[in-house]
Amino acid sequence: MTNPITTRKIGKTPPSEEAKGKKTKTITKKVVYIEIDDEITAIYDRIKNLKMKNVYLVVPKRAILFQSIVNLKILKRKIEDMEKNIFIITNDQNGIHLASKIGLAVYDKLENHDHPSLVSGKFLEERNDISPLKASINTLDDEAPQRRNEKKFSITDLIKRDKKKSSHQVKNPVSAPGILKQKDKQREERGKLVLVAPNRQALISLVVVSVMILMIITYIALPGATIILTPKSNVITTSVNVVLADIEANRAELDIHPLHEIPSYSITKKISKVLTYQATGKEFHGQNATGIITVINTSTNDWPLLAKTRFQTGDGLVFRLQNPVTIPAAKADKPGTKDVPVVADEVDVYNQVIGEKGNIAPTKFFLPGLSAENQKKLYAENKQPFTSGKTLVSKLITKQDLEAANKKMAADLKDSALIELQAYVKEKNDAQKTNLVLLTGRDAIISGDAKVTVPPNLEGQKLETFEVKGEIIVNGIAYSKDELISILTTELKLKKSPQKRLTYIDADSLTYRIIDNDRNAKKIKITATIKGREEYEISPEKENGDRLIKKILEHIVGKEIKESESYIQNLPEIDKVKIESWPAWAPSLPGIPDNIKVEIKRESATPDVESPPITTEPAGSVTPAD
Repeated sequence: MTNPITTRKIGKTPPSEEAKGKKTKTITKKVVYIEIDDEITAIYDRIKNLKMKNVYLVVPKRAILFQSIVNLKILKRKIEDMEKNIFIITNDQNGIHLASKIGLAVYDKLENHDHPSLVSGKFLEERNDISPLKASINTLDDEAPQRRNEKKFSITDLIKRDKKKSSHQVKNPVSAPGILKQKDKQREERGKLVLVAPNRQALISLVVVSVMILMIITYIALPGATIILTPKSNVITTSVNVVLADIEANRAELDIHPLHEIPSYSITKKISKVLTYQATGKEFHGQNATGIITVINTSTNDWPLLAKTRFQTGDGLVFRLQNPVTIPAAKADKPGTKDVPVVADEVDVYNQVIGEKGNIAPTKFFLPGLSAENQKKLYAENKQPFTSGKTLVSKLITKQDLEAANKKMAADLKDSALIELQAYVKEKNDAQKTNLVLLTGRDAIISGDAKVTVPPNLEGQKLETFEVKGEIIVNGIAYSKDELISILTTELKLKKSPQKRLTYIDADSLTYRIIDNDRNAKKIKITATIKGREEYEISPEKENGDRLIKKILEHIVGKEIKESESYIQNLPEIDKVKIESWPAWAPSLPGIPDNIKVEIKRESATPDVESPPITTEPAGSVTPAD
């Protein structure tokens, strides 16, 4: 609803007096009443044909226009494009906030009898006050609502008027009964509602026909099916002889890009290491354990023992006699015995310091110097624990330690050559944004002689550790992995079947072996091998794929799902097939090809290396389902 409104400025005198003293200045504007559910497009259509420059929108609370600031921004830009001014009149707080935020003038709706609420009010931001809307009197044009001058009737006045008419009719007894009777008859006829019973047979026929038509439409239009096809794929392998030519020595040759030849780069690295080694020599300091043992002689002869005779425990601890002694022979089936003192050795039979380990509990001893038979006749045991054992060991550097350290450093330097060169190549790749890899294999990495430096006069020093320095110079060959894979990829594409597409290059499967190393020409020939995956091309954009899909649809339209799956599964191009029907209980495929959708599901999610993903439409088309 739109109303054009004209207003005039108000001075200090009333409008009537001002009109007499001055010529009234009118400003034509348009007030447009917005409904709560008016969309922005509807509002724009109502405004775009208006000739007034100033447009006032009266917007109710919770209107769609105030649901988003984007709506107001779009409307403002459209109005400004038409070179018009737009003002908002509303009491919606959210609308006031949004309109003010984007710079639209906003007025509230003052409800009082002096000022019509739709065209008068106060501007919400005092600094941007607009005087036309503060006018106390507005002159409306023809389209605006007009105030009626005649007297208004209330409901009470209407009731009184009807009562007077009724009393006037009663005063005419001759004509009143006839008139009343006729009116009552007309009123009674108008109030009658005539009901006609429908034909039952016709109604049933109508219902049956409607149901049949609905079933036919449902049967034809509703059923649908999706056929998910996985193309059959297989792994293919190719091998190519490639020459790695040093870029400095063969630059002129490489500039013409010879077939199956790529540049190589010489890598030289000086490896330096400082390693710490543990000394293995030991010097014993401390006190050996002592104790009393009882030597038992079960033979019939006295058994003399020399000084330093060894007595050994089961766990390898060795104790020795300090003085010679004779063990008496057995008498009357009673073995001869003698208590003698013993002292523990510095090390046991395993060359480990005994020290505190010599403080043993009661145990048995055997004489390791005797034969097994005599060890049964002469043995010993202690009845009391041994004491006094203390362990103090100092490590010292031996000649064997120095020799071992020298050999280990040289071996470590050569063993680390590959790792150090690979780390060096990685640093170059990061710095130069390249993808070089180090060539490995027979004669690929050349190491010089390791130079090991050991501090002098270390032998015999009581040190637990010592440091050894070493350095070596190694040389290697690097090449671009991307260039090598590019050559192999080209060979795979040539090797694949014409009916198939190359879907994947397995870069991790790249292997090679060195078959020739020409040091004079600085060329290395390798045989490189890589694997890829190819699958049948069943894309509808390709001739073979379009032909296959049409062939499938021709054979399966209207057929049972199991029969259709069996047919498709037996096709040489298909690895797997799955049919999803709608509704799910439908035993057969739709009879209309347009209701059958075909999707292609790849064997893996690896990006296609040859062609973009497949996107198609229904009716025998293909949608990727990778």
